[in-house]
Amino acid sequence: MTRSSPPVLSLTFLTLLALLGVAGLGAQSPQPGRISFPTSEAGLAQAAFERGVVYLHNFEYDEAILAFREAQKLSPGFAMAFWGEALSYTQPLWYNDQLPRARDVLTRLGPTAAARAGKAPTAREKAYFAAIEPLFGPGDRIVRFRAFADRLGVVARDYPGDDEARVFQALALLATIPEGTRNPEISLKAGALASDVLKRNPQHPGAAHYVLHAYDDGEHNAMALPAARIYAKLAPQSSHALHMPSHAFLPLGMWDEAAASDEASFAASVAWVKRTGRTVNQQDFHSLSWLHYEYLQQGRFAKARETAAVVSRALDETMRTGGNARTRGADMPAGHMASEIGRGYDAAGLRNELAGMRARSVIEGSDWHLMKGGATFDNVDELFALGLSSVANDEYGRADSALSELKKASGTVPDRDAAEVASIMADEVSALLSIARGRPEEGLTVLARAAVREAARPKPIARPYPPKPAGELYAEALAGLGQPAAAEAEFRKVLQRLPRRPVSLLGLARAAAAAGDTAEARRASTEFLAIWHAADADRPEIAEARRLRDGQRR
Repeated sequence: MTRSSPPVLSLTFLTLLALLGVAGLGAQSPQPGRISFPTSEAGLAQAAFERGVVYLHNFEYDEAILAFREAQKLSPGFAMAFWGEALSYTQPLWYNDQLPRARDVLTRLGPTAAARAGKAPTAREKAYFAAIEPLFGPGDRIVRFRAFADRLGVVARDYPGDDEARVFQALALLATIPEGTRNPEISLKAGALASDVLKRNPQHPGAAHYVLHAYDDGEHNAMALPAARIYAKLAPQSSHALHMPSHAFLPLGMWDEAAASDEASFAASVAWVKRTGRTVNQQDFHSLSWLHYEYLQQGRFAKARETAAVVSRALDETMRTGGNARTRGADMPAGHMASEIGRGYDAAGLRNELAGMRARSVIEGSDWHLMKGGATFDNVDELFALGLSSVANDEYGRADSALSELKKASGTVPDRDAAEVASIMADEVSALLSIARGRPEEGLTVLARAAVREAARPKPIARPYPPKPAGELYAEALAGLGQPAAAEAEFRKVLQRLPRRPVSLLGLARAAAAAGDTAEARRASTEFLAIWHAADADRPEIAEARRLRDGQRR
């Protein structure tokens, strides 16, 4: 059976693929980054081992496993090659640990920790094994990673020139932060460790990578900019490496740089799937969903629709073939290779990404007519967009139904953070309904409360959530009810939280003009137009922004 083809791509993606050298996919990929991790081995086995470590640092786990196995084949007693392969089965910042497979790798080297340590020829390599043993032992995940980090700290202390111990220690520290939480004390410590290595070796992929993760908290992203610019150039065929700079660019409103990172990231993932014969649902739809949002911020709605179409085609292909990247071996469709680590999206994941894209497209462009008469939704974001659209389209009964579902979600979603966001979404729809039904003060009170609740949440590390920021909606409502000065103040608050967000910039320009603040109207509209320099020419926001820039009300 022949392998299914990836979905048809836009010209931009095809061009990127060409630049990445997809025509020569049969050739071995260049090593992405430079490290020095000396061991007791030398020659081809050592080269394969270091290649595996580089792939580990780039979170290219499948390639890392192959490289470490190559090192083992070249030198069957090479203990550190088993160390590296075992480590490849834990993806600490993806919260995916495959402990049985990691333990199996270590058992192939030796049945006990003592036996494995006996295979390590030097004191330093024995110390690395002492560090990894508790990571794959019993107990809580965070406790295991804390022990790993502590023992790597001992290696770094005893071998001051060992950058790998410090870089892996930084990663292990980040892994001790529970999913969905932030711990500045730990993340800043990890960032300092990685930054120190990056100063000594500006080509170190792990150092650049972990700096980006360490400062990816909505507060310290600017500290990661030097690492972002370095990492964007280190691994031209690593999808994850190419995506990570956008974690610094997007929260700072650097839309062109963020979009360039995610264009390259998704193109690299398409190339990887094609080169390795995997299913289309193993492409990096995470970076593609970020790219969709970045295109919307640039006013490139047609490009955003293209990204959604790519997801739609992948969903169709996945459902047609039954392909699921989380299955392996005989469970995969004939002619396909599985991911060793279960990388990929199932149909439900693709459907969720597509629903989010549809919702954001409508919300970012205020293109409410696109959902007129709508009744179906695939996730809470799309339900929220349906509620907002129904109010805008004077379909109040439909809006009431959406509001009821949002309230139900806020009370039944098990994740507390998601439940709180759903509750804020419900307040937003409820407030608009009150205003539309002639109760403006009630609506403004609810929106003010929602904006305060949103502002009390941590700053977004990526796209705003809810997709329509409550503070922005409150500012728009104030402006629409004849309070432009108050609206101007609220838009400024939003822009402190979400720098260079075009919808808020244009809203600020409108409110400032209505309040007689012509200088601010000119500044905000000028910045908006600079961001939208490549926007779709038919968008009405462009003509409006030009009028505001030029001091013309209408």
